[in-house]
Amino acid sequence: MKRFATYTLWLFVITLVFMVTLDFIYTSVFNHGADRNKLMWVRAMEGENLDYIILGSSRANYSIQPNVITSTTGKKGFNLGMNSSNIIETSALLEKFLEFGTTKSVYIQVDPQYRQEYPDPVGEVVWMPYVHESEVYDTFKDHASSYTYYRYVPFYRYQKFAARLGFRDVLSSALGSGYDYESTLGYMPRYGTLQQEKPFVPHPSIVKENPLYTKLISFCNAHDIKVYFFTAPYYKFKGDITMLEDLLPQYTNFSDSLSDRLYFSDQIHLNTKGAQKFTEIFAETYFSKQ
Repeated sequence: MKRFATYTLWLFVITLVFMVTLDFIYTSVFNHGADRNKLMWVRAMEGENLDYIILGSSRANYSIQPNVITSTTGKKGFNLGMNSSNIIETSALLEKFLEFGTTKSVYIQVDPQYRQEYPDPVGEVVWMPYVHESEVYDTFKDHASSYTYYRYVPFYRYQKFAARLGFRDVLSSALGSGYDYESTLGYMPRYGTLQQEKPFVPHPSIVKENPLYTKLISFCNAHDIKVYFFTAPYYKFKGDITMLEDLLPQYTNFSDSLSDRLYFSDQIHLNTKGAQKFTEIFAETYFSKQ
């Protein structure tokens, strides 16, 4: 019995040391390796002084081409939209960006996801390598007890989210294989053309204020940043987002600004041709007035 207890103890110690070591290696790569996501890109920035940044989910990520804005207006900015990000991840990314740079204006893509008041199960993943950091942990900890385990159990978060934080991404990042966000200023191209002629009907209508947006607006005001909200184009949108006009300051609804199916890769995302066209509309709406 004593030998079994000793064996079990040694097995536990060896496993713990192995997990701590792997946790250290993975976290080091996500801190210093090639950029595999925009959060890594932001964390590697140094002294960026921008006219604007774009924030939001994939509907921001695939919709705005900052190079087009630069060529037509001379304004410099980054598209920091990240897939599946909602207001929690968006606010956290803005705060993180301001640690490494400055911006005069923020443009935030908003749509029926306005209702969400909890982390996105996909959007949160890129933040998990940094959950040991107090400000990251504080962002998520009140939403579920699982974040405590992610923070304090070595390597658990990398096992949990192996599909996006696993060995392949770590090895690729360590070997210098990342995304070239600098050349596109953060815009991510999306290809293909929507094939179906079908109206898009989103979730139930927005009926009340989301206090997390109010908090974000106050944060921008406190940092002397102008904040604008917009809804990117949909294909044949049949939802009701009229409440956003009352709930958000300086809001513009572009949901029906493009109607040609050839501009869309699916009902909620623009392809590269659509993104260029919408960026021209976006620049004319906002920057021609400045």
